[in-house]
Amino acid sequence: YIMENLWDAGCDEMEISKILICYRSGDCRNTEKLIEKCRKRQLERLHESQTCIGRLDFLRYRLAKD
Repeated sequence: YIMENLWDAGCDEMEISKILICYRSGDCRNTEKLIEKCRKRQLERLHESQTCIGRLDFLRYRLAKD
């Protein structure tokens, strides 16, 4: 279930592999760090998407105004 959850969360194969290796070896600290790294990457993607949507909304507004 861990691998499936990481995959569904957008982690790539390399990230999943590293996380599972740490988890299986009992290295909770590095497991948490790697998960946090994946989370930050997803959050960056979200912010980039929000910026794009904001720009599209502004363009729609400007076009409707003209």
